[in-house]
Amino acid sequence: MFCSRARGTRTPALCVIAIAVVLLSGSCAPETERSYLVILTEGIPPTLDPLAALDSRVDNPVINLYSALVQYIPGTTELSLDLAESYEVSDDGRRYLFTLRSDAVFHDGTPVRAVDVKYSIDRMLTLKTGVWAYLTPVSGAEILGGRHVAIDLYEPFHGLLGALTRFYVANSELVRANEFQGDLGQRWLQSHDAGSGPYRLVSFQPEQQFTVERFDDYHGGWGERHIERAVFRVIREEAARRIALRNGDADWIYLSSADTLEALAGEPGITVNRDPTLNQLYFAFNTRREPLRDTRVRRALALAYDYQGHVEHLMRGNAELPYGVLPARGECASSDQPPPRHDLVEAKRLIAEAGVRPGEVELTMAFEGTTGETPFFEIMRAGAAELGIRVTAVDIEWDAKVSNYSRPDSSTDMGTIWLFAPGPEAHHFLYSLAHSSQAGDGGNNFAWYQNPVMDRLLDQAAAATEEERRCSLYRQVEALWLEEMPFAVSVTMVGLSAQRDDLKGYSVALGHPLTQNLYPMWLE
Repeated sequence: MFCSRARGTRTPALCVIAIAVVLLSGSCAPETERSYLVILTEGIPPTLDPLAALDSRVDNPVINLYSALVQYIPGTTELSLDLAESYEVSDDGRRYLFTLRSDAVFHDGTPVRAVDVKYSIDRMLTLKTGVWAYLTPVSGAEILGGRHVAIDLYEPFHGLLGALTRFYVANSELVRANEFQGDLGQRWLQSHDAGSGPYRLVSFQPEQQFTVERFDDYHGGWGERHIERAVFRVIREEAARRIALRNGDADWIYLSSADTLEALAGEPGITVNRDPTLNQLYFAFNTRREPLRDTRVRRALALAYDYQGHVEHLMRGNAELPYGVLPARGECASSDQPPPRHDLVEAKRLIAEAGVRPGEVELTMAFEGTTGETPFFEIMRAGAAELGIRVTAVDIEWDAKVSNYSRPDSSTDMGTIWLFAPGPEAHHFLYSLAHSSQAGDGGNNFAWYQNPVMDRLLDQAAAATEEERRCSLYRQVEALWLEEMPFAVSVTMVGLSAQRDDLKGYSVALGHPLTQNLYPMWLE
């Protein structure tokens, strides 16, 4: 059971006994005024390492703890300067020169300097993980002075500034002091903060919660209306999050179910949010394994999925169909491109043409049941059954899924993957999934798709400085994708959440989906 509270009373603890969620030891605390924000999520970040902000669970705390050279204005895709005071681009587009602001300091009081930017770039290029997937054109960085640093590229890259909104600068001196056996601080950064963001880390309890509080010397400054302290707690059961919000034990909760959203929509004192995102759901097909080596089988399974049913019935309209393979708000997306379609007649023709007989094939599919992905599996299983193909469930967590796809021979036949792009640039969606360099080693190419023609087109598009040329190349990428279908493109997410009415200033940038940027918020 939940400890009973009067609506709106802020309490220091949330007790959930009946469903075995225990956040704090002891019995329910007495009613007291609560001056801090409580956010309930379904998962805690596996690490606080800013390099891992490719994962929205990591970007959530990191956007509050760290600063980037440039950042999106909350609620928009408009870029503004953050740690950078100014920047220039060389005539050939291969060098970006940044001048850092003079008043930015890390949480230990150390000034942010060019050496910290270079260290963070070098660390990313050495580890080749996380946000590196969006910054592969970066070749290095050069210190030009205490506050002056250059970032160099192999080729011009139009998406650099957008990708840099996920590249957070770490305190080089602090991280170096905590390196262990050459790990560049990965172990220490799992649970420690080396940032210069508006909030500093107070505590981190894996799989339970983390707490942040205002950093007084933040370079963005502080007005009268801000959150002083916030606790992010994990409660996997959506029903429990819903009760906590109703009881006033939480201020903001993440939702995955349209049913829960609709149930809360009419509640007094509660506001529901439907945030547009660039997040796309894909189904990866292991292109190294029979019968999925055959493009006809992959295309047939893509046609067997009921996309319209996903949007209209499962999500009650709280999802969108993409334009071709790109989200409707993405660069180079065009309404002339048809959305993915459900066509069992064509799917059965392709299966017969490929020589697959009903009952002969059984495929495994990885998905994350704890994050609400079970219905996606059910829709795919039902569609495959119409083709005489049996699909069996492999319900695993995200980290295990990434490990699962680290080698083609150890991975499942199929699997879900959400892509949390740092901006609307087509590169972030197409390159990170379909380029051969992104297969294995934590990359997003779960399909193990390798095609030299695709690689060449993607490399050329990334370096194209003119939009018309770039989009023309991405049209060719899209055509090749739909012909070979390494991934089925399903839907674009609408971010669902609910909050108490006295929480103000909540907004989400498209480049930081499913994150709670505390700085613009306040409690009224």
